[in-house]
Amino acid sequence: MSTETITTPDLAAVLEALSVEMSLAAEACGHLDSALGKILENTPPESRMAVMQELHTVDHLAQHITAITDFTAKLVQAAPGGVPLPVQEALSTITLGAVAERLRGRLGV
Repeated sequence: MSTETITTPDLAAVLEALSVEMSLAAEACGHLDSALGKILENTPPESRMAVMQELHTVDHLAQHITAITDFTAKLVQAAPGGVPLPVQEALSTITLGAVAERLRGRLGV
């Protein structure tokens, strides 16, 4: 019978992995913004205001994600080394499988 060792990443590694994931989300917002821009080009003038409002919402979301990403990146630099952070329970709450797998891979858990 083999015993599996559960790796516990440190705080800085968790924050860095989180920052990378948020960067991916910001990039996805950029793609969405571009797609809405293309839709706006083909939208009749009487309907453009609604699309422009959605463009504004996506832009605000991208700025929000970028701000949190930058904040988290600074926390990585300030995090004390060697502080373990058990993440297994938190990872199990992530319902988007690709995100959970990327985080597990980055954290080695």
